[in-house]
Amino acid sequence: MTYVAFFSFFFGFIGLIGYTQETEFISGQLIDSITLEPVVFATVRIKDKALGVISNADGSFKIPVRFKSSGEYLEISSMGYETRVVSLSNFKNGLIELIKMKAALFELDEVVVSEKRTRKKELTAKQIIYKSIKNLSVNLPQKPYSYVGYYRDYQLKNDNYTNLNEAIFQIYDQGVKGSDFETSKVRILEYHSNNDFPIDTVGQRPYDYKNKTKTISKAFLDSYGGNEYTILRIHNPIRNYQINSFDFVNKLESDFADNHIFYKEDDVIVDGIVLYHISFKVMDDNITMDDKIDVKGHMYIMKDDFAIQGFDYVIYDKVAIGKNEGEKKILLKTKVEYIRQNGKMYLSYHSMDNAFKIAKEPKLKLENVILNLHRNCFILKFTNTLEESSALRKSNYNAKFNGEKIKIKRLVLIGNEVLLYPDLENENTLEMITEIKSLGEQQKINNKNLKLNLKKLKDIDGNIINENWYENRKQFREFFVQKLQLEIISLPTDSLYMDKRKPIFNKLQPINEGDSFKDYWMNTPLQNTKQ
Repeated sequence: MTYVAFFSFFFGFIGLIGYTQETEFISGQLIDSITLEPVVFATVRIKDKALGVISNADGSFKIPVRFKSSGEYLEISSMGYETRVVSLSNFKNGLIELIKMKAALFELDEVVVSEKRTRKKELTAKQIIYKSIKNLSVNLPQKPYSYVGYYRDYQLKNDNYTNLNEAIFQIYDQGVKGSDFETSKVRILEYHSNNDFPIDTVGQRPYDYKNKTKTISKAFLDSYGGNEYTILRIHNPIRNYQINSFDFVNKLESDFADNHIFYKEDDVIVDGIVLYHISFKVMDDNITMDDKIDVKGHMYIMKDDFAIQGFDYVIYDKVAIGKNEGEKKILLKTKVEYIRQNGKMYLSYHSMDNAFKIAKEPKLKLENVILNLHRNCFILKFTNTLEESSALRKSNYNAKFNGEKIKIKRLVLIGNEVLLYPDLENENTLEMITEIKSLGEQQKINNKNLKLNLKKLKDIDGNIINENWYENRKQFREFFVQKLQLEIISLPTDSLYMDKRKPIFNKLQPINEGDSFKDYWMNTPLQNTKQ
C-alpha cells in the first residue's frame, strides 16, 4: 500500500517582478515564557481588524509600520497559550520585539464544568472523531466566500532557508459542496523568487527515482496534475474530506476512523475555549514490515458542535534517526488549523513539509589507470586511501580485454594506489597483455577494448567505490490566511486566474494586484531558523 501521496514540481524559478509592496516593517518573535522555544503558527491579528499573519517556524512575524503609526494593537493567540494583546508602539524600527507567551491554565470552575459534561456524555475518543466527521458538512462553509493569504515554498539546508519563493493569493472558494480543485479559483496578486535567500540549484532539481539523484524515502509521489499550491490544497483532508487526499487518511469521511486508533488526551485551551484533544496512530494492519514507518497525529475539536479546529499528521521513519539521539526522522508532516467565524470553520493556515535527499558525487572513485611496462602491472589510482582488506581482495576486480577476463596474480596496496599484476604464467593472459602493450604504444587502448569493473572497494572512511552519498534536506509548502472576506462576493467572470496545472512562478501566470493589494504583505521569515 502506498502511504504518502504528494508531489513537488520542479520548474525554473524566475524572479519576474520586484517588490511592489510596502518595504517598511516592524518585526516580532514569539517564544514560550518557560522553555524560550519559538511559538510556531500563532495567529497575529491587528486588533479589531480581520487582518493579520501567522508566526513562522522561528516564531517570527512582521507587520507594516503604518499600523504602528496609527496606534494599533496586536492580538496574539495560539493553541495552548493565553491570548495576548500587545501595543505596536512597543516595537522599535530595525529591532525584533521579543514577546513571551504563557501557557494557558485551566481554572477550577472550568475543570468542574468539564467533569460534569464528561459524566453526562462519556464520549470515547472514537465517538468524538465520528461526530466531528459527521458534522463536517455543517461546520464548513457551503456558500461561496473569499480570502487573501501569503504562500511560500522553500527548502531547509543545515537550518538555513534556501530557494524561497513567495506569493500573495486571493482564493475564491465556492463552498464544500463542490470539488475544491474543480470549483475554487485563485488570483495571483504578487509572486517572486526571494533573492535575499540563497539559491541552491541542486535542491531545485526534479525528483528522479530512476537515477536516484533526488528522492523521498519510502514515498510514492503523485502529481495530481497540479502545481505546488494545488498539491498543498489537496493535502488538506478537512477541505477535501470527500476525496482521497493522502494515505493513511484517504477519504476523511469514510476511511480515516477505520485506519487509525484514537486516544483521549487532556483538553487544551484556545482563545479561552476548551477543546477536545485526540491523539491517534495508524492501525498496524495498514503498515507492512517492509514499510518501517510510524504514523501519529493529533486533532483538536470544539466541544459544542464538534468542529475540527486543528489537524496534525506525521509520518516517521522508524529506522532513520534525527539530529538528537532517539529522535525519529520525519518523512512527512502536514498541519492544518481552522478558525470559527459566524458559526463556520474557515482555514487559518496549512503547512506541509517532507524530507528528501540529494545524491552527491561518490567520495571514492577511480581516477585513472596506467599500464607500467617496466613492472608489467596496472597502476590504479583512486581519489582516497583504500581500506586494506577490500583493496587486496581479487574478487573485487574484474578486468577484461576484448571481452576476455584477465587473470590476476597479486595485488599491492600503496596508499591510494593499487598495483594489479596480471598472471603472466597464464597463456591467454600473457597474450592479452602483449597485445595491450602493442596497442598502448599506438595509443589505441580505450574503455571499449579494456574494461575494469570494481566492486566492494572501500576507503579508510568507509566510502564504497562509485557509490553516491546523500545529503538530507527538507521541502516546505505553506499558506497563511491574512484576511477572510465573508461578505457576498461575486466570482469575477474574466479568465485572469492562476492555471493550477502550470508552475506558480511562471511568466505566463497572470498578475492581479487590484486596488486593495497594499493591504497585504509577505511575512518573510528570518534567514536562519536558529535566530
